[in-house]
Amino acid sequence: MSERIVKVTRDQIESAKLLIRLRGGEDKVDPDIVLIANAQRRARPHRAEPSTS
Repeated sequence: MSERIVKVTRDQIESAKLLIRLRGGEDKVDPDIVLIANAQRRARPHRAEPSTS
């Protein structure tokens, strides 16, 4: 099974959470809204600091 990665903003995540609260729970909204509300930040690869020596 492949995973599809979609970028969402913090505002979209917060809006999805608010909509779920207003509607009365995750079972009252579209499943995609629940996925957005539960989105997590992806870890960014660590960038090496340029050397000063």
